Amino acid sequence: METQQIQRQIAYKMWFSNLSNGNFVQGSKSPDGFSPSYVELNNKRISRVNVIATVVDIFKSEDGNYFSFTLDDGTATMRIKAFNEDTNALLNIEKGDMVLVVGRLREYQGEIYISPEITRKIMDPNEELVRKSELLKNIGRPEEFKHQKNMQTVQAIIKETPREPAHEELRQRVIDFLSEDEESGIETSAIAKKIQKDDTTAEAVIKELILEGEIYENKPGHYKII
Repeated sequence: METQQIQRQIAYKMWFSNLSNGNFVQGSKSPDGFSPSYVELNNKRISRVNVIATVVDIFKSEDGNYFSFTLDDGTATMRIKAFNEDTNALLNIEKGDMVLVVGRLREYQGEIYISPEITRKIMDPNEELVRKSELLKNIGRPEEFKHQKNMQTVQAIIKETPREPAHEELRQRVIDFLSEDEESGIETSAIAKKIQKDDTTAEAVIKELILEGEIYENKPGHYKII
């Protein structure tokens, strides 16, 4: 059986303001394969990033299964969101910490955020200076943040709504469940049963994840993780 090879995307070093000004494109499925979600910026398709920034706001759900940290790199703010066991890597991160984050770009309700793969504290402030020097040399001064929002809107973005963590956690539960299967793929009804939702809800989440290039239909009615 032919096995499709998924190439890991480059983790670009970028200014937040440049990323925020870019055009977010949802992933897609085609006969030739799967395209991950990305930010289109200066003829580059940026799916993964490597950033250094300061934690300026922290949200943690009561059950500990959802963390959202707001980061500021001096040009704009951007959030990282982690779910379930992925929150373990963020337990020791506190407000005011400088961190290095490598992760994939996502979008929810018009907001671009980062799904972290690696997160670590930066203890040496020289790392930030070296990174800024590197960015200035390689891509130039940061762009002016064009999508300015009033304070009320900014606060609304930072403050979590009750539905957002629940929806994001549901997506993650589907991904985790599909990650357990390495052979035939899992059908919709089994997914619905696992996440304790009806088939219609499961189908909506599945469609969303397919469009983002997270999962694919390996045979009619069966889905696998990419």
